[in-house]
Amino acid sequence: MSLYRLLTRYQRFVFGFAILMMLAGLVAYGSMARQEDPSFPYRVGILKVVFPGASADQIEKLITEPLEEELAQVEEIKQLETISRDNVAVFTIQLQDRIYDTDAAWDRVRRAMERAQRAFPDGVSEMELDDRRMDIPTVVLSVMGDNDPILLADAAEEIKQHLLTVPGVSRIEINGAPEKELVIATDETVLHQLGINRQIIVQHLQQRNALVPGGLINNGKRFIRINTQSDVQQLNDLALLPITLPNGQRVPLNALASIRIEPREPLAAQTFHNGERTVSLGVITVRGQTDTIAFGEGLRQKLQEIRPQFAPLEIREAFFQPTYVKQRLDSLQVSLMISAGIIAVIVLLALGWRTGLLVALVLPVVALITLAVYNMGGGILHQIAVIGIVISLGILVDNAIVIVESIETQLRLGLSRAEAVKQSIAQLAMPLFSSTGTTIAAFIPLLLSKGGTADFTRGIPVMIVLAMITSYVISVFLLPLVAFYWLKPGKQKAVPGSHWIAEKLVVLQQHYSKRALLGVLGLMVVVMAMVPFMKMQFFPSADRNQVVIDLELPMGSPVDYTAELSERLEQQLLARDGVKSVMRSVGMTGFRYFYNLSSLPDAPNRARLMVNTQTFADNRKVIDWIEREAKFQMPEATLVAKPLGQGPPLPAPIVIRLQHADKDVLTAATHQALKALYEIEGTRTIRTNMDTGIAELQLNIDDYSSAELGIQRPQITGEIFGQVRGLDAGQYRYSNDPITMRVRSLSGEHTGLDRVPALYLYQEQQPIPIQTMASIQAAVADSEIYRFNGVPTVNLYSELQPGAAFNQILAEFFARIEAQPLPAGVKVVLGGESEGSHDANAAILKTAPIGIMVMIFFMLLEFNSYRRLLMVLTTIPLAAVGILPGLVLTGSPFGFQSLLGVIALVGIVVNNAIVLLDVVDTEMHGGKSVLEAVQQAIRQRTAPILLTTATTILGLLPLALSSSTLWPPLAWAVISGLAMSTVLTLIVVPGLCQLLLRQPPPQHPTQSGSTLESATA
Repeated sequence: MSLYRLLTRYQRFVFGFAILMMLAGLVAYGSMARQEDPSFPYRVGILKVVFPGASADQIEKLITEPLEEELAQVEEIKQLETISRDNVAVFTIQLQDRIYDTDAAWDRVRRAMERAQRAFPDGVSEMELDDRRMDIPTVVLSVMGDNDPILLADAAEEIKQHLLTVPGVSRIEINGAPEKELVIATDETVLHQLGINRQIIVQHLQQRNALVPGGLINNGKRFIRINTQSDVQQLNDLALLPITLPNGQRVPLNALASIRIEPREPLAAQTFHNGERTVSLGVITVRGQTDTIAFGEGLRQKLQEIRPQFAPLEIREAFFQPTYVKQRLDSLQVSLMISAGIIAVIVLLALGWRTGLLVALVLPVVALITLAVYNMGGGILHQIAVIGIVISLGILVDNAIVIVESIETQLRLGLSRAEAVKQSIAQLAMPLFSSTGTTIAAFIPLLLSKGGTADFTRGIPVMIVLAMITSYVISVFLLPLVAFYWLKPGKQKAVPGSHWIAEKLVVLQQHYSKRALLGVLGLMVVVMAMVPFMKMQFFPSADRNQVVIDLELPMGSPVDYTAELSERLEQQLLARDGVKSVMRSVGMTGFRYFYNLSSLPDAPNRARLMVNTQTFADNRKVIDWIEREAKFQMPEATLVAKPLGQGPPLPAPIVIRLQHADKDVLTAATHQALKALYEIEGTRTIRTNMDTGIAELQLNIDDYSSAELGIQRPQITGEIFGQVRGLDAGQYRYSNDPITMRVRSLSGEHTGLDRVPALYLYQEQQPIPIQTMASIQAAVADSEIYRFNGVPTVNLYSELQPGAAFNQILAEFFARIEAQPLPAGVKVVLGGESEGSHDANAAILKTAPIGIMVMIFFMLLEFNSYRRLLMVLTTIPLAAVGILPGLVLTGSPFGFQSLLGVIALVGIVVNNAIVLLDVVDTEMHGGKSVLEAVQQAIRQRTAPILLTTATTILGLLPLALSSSTLWPPLAWAVISGLAMSTVLTLIVVPGLCQLLLRQPPPQHPTQSGSTLESATA
């Protein structure tokens, strides 16, 4: 049974199914999950291991190296960055790009952690692995209105419990809430007078505060629990706890120390909103299942209900992602509607109202069905998916135009409607299948590639492929049925100017075909010679009115000093015109307000300020002020100001890693590389993570002297630790939440340097000063030891001046170090935009062979000729020829969006070549010469090709003229590339036909071997 008979028999089913799918698309549009950008797989995690009192060197040897050895056996790990500093080791783990089952990979990481833990010394705390670092809060709330951080933290915990009931909430994280501890701050003078030390107090507390169950008594009818109240349940009970002195007397604890609940020292991270102390809540929604806009409305309603319960405290919105999602999707949907309208007008003008209306009808039908299928597959509506539909609009009407024009032509020739539809389906179903397949094949590398860039952009090939498949199905199965009832024989219309262009091309092929081919070849050589001089950019900055400022002080700087300097910067920012608000995080980089924002490990010398400006233009003013003024006002701080970026998160555009096992060699290489980088124009905010050391007091214990006094090393170090940090005395149940009891001095970590030698221990009730058993001297020690994939490494970072490109900066850098080589054995490894661009291109190249094979399959299916296959493949470079001059004219760098444009053009260029060759073959088999067939193909196919070009170019104009920073480069690349490649295709393909094709011999059924001969023609 022919396809035509099948369609006519089941036409009610075809119409009904199409309507149902369109309705499904409408339902999907109203109900599917919405977000601004795609989510990334959980490929990045932070592992933290705390070893109190250990130096950076000890951390490296005892913690970092054993863990690195075990983690090296986890094949899913791509990169491992380790930082060993006093008290803590921090591991940044990045999984391989090919990993999508991240839960299984993180399980293997945890098993490696367990194996390494067996070799850890006593005193190492439980390891903490955060494998959900890629989650971004949908809403960030600031709890404020009081300077007491504990009060704010308690309120934040209550608010968290309320908000967890809002549908769509996955979890809520809290930042800026201090860890509470019960501090028993001893008066040193009183202790000295009474002849006791802190260890005695700790012993009493541990004995009195032991939680021992009393058991149960069975009275024959029921069990009765015995509550011994062996632990301290009230602060008053603790204050009156009797402490036995060496002379046998007892005094209450509050006579020896002050007792209070306060933030744990050293101070943890802090958060501020416009200068006011806050505790922040980051509300994270269920990934891939939440309509962000609707969620925002529900959350605001819940906040409105609970705000009166927490008055006079305030709950402010520090960040509200649903607003950005709505703005972005509304803007792109307007562009989509305008593009569809432009394309509809073009086809109406070019094809006439009746034919044009039928073709224009395909746009909403295909868009709705594509959306329905995308939603059924778990798709999320975000800007990448919408862009995929916008790009596909101009391409997908091509199938409809070909089918409708063929039916109309048959009607003009006098055929009945049924016969016109039947012949058009029979003649075009297979050629359109092949041309659609070749267009789809161009997007297969993008569709199958893996990695952060592929995850970010995958929505584009997914939507284009779905739209092209849907377009073919609608054009072949539905459109002929509609045309049967709608089309009438009419006067043929032509695309304005297409006849004139076609005749000029005919003359060109008749007299100058070889010269034209040589001219195109020369043009390609010239354009390709421009490539090394093109400015490269991985992704542009985002178009949000937000600036990120990272402040970093030298290692060893306390968090309160970091807070002081960052507050000064915050106040200066708030006083500037164009600044709306500032969120400040001290001791950490805070919540990731944007998917591209990279987070750094918590450190007391680090702060981040998120500046919300009035307009996008104010971003540059803030950055320039930081560069020209603020940096010089705070010379001790490194200030990095930059806008939000696009694409996968990167620490900086320029990242240069220097590796060598010898620290002195690495230091010398770093100074030389820094000098070279500073001398290159276009760089700014150059910095490095090279260790500059940290001041320390070195205690040299005389074992003979201490042994004579009966005192061991742990007693001496324990006394110093108790003075500065405090001794752990167990736990106190605070609101059913246990907190640590810590016995320390009144001064704590603010103890004066001259006080340390004067500390004493007791032996037989006699005070013994530490300085009689040890000498103390000042020294410089490693503050931080950084390793990349197990190798000692120093990273150099640089931002870029406006107009500068990473490839040009790196080319000059390597030229300089080639002229003055780095020390022998130093390895240079690139990161930043260079690494991101290389990884993205490598991922596409890895899957490109699959796309090429699919494309070859469809072309051989269509032509059954290697010669014609070669001719079509020869046109592929034409896709890039027009893009580079277009980028030069618009002043745009070549980035990943430009590469997307090249890929999109490949499918269009190949499709144009196929339709030209198809007509040439048809005419040649009808008895015409090669030249006559070429001329007829030009006259017949120039108008449809120009129409497809016009619909694609004009359909992308709204995107090209939009205020977004992400999509105009892609749109202009396709526009300029398509305009030139279309003209070149109309020159190259006919010229190659004259050069490579020969007249086929007459076909006779009795001739053997004719099929093989035609296959090689």
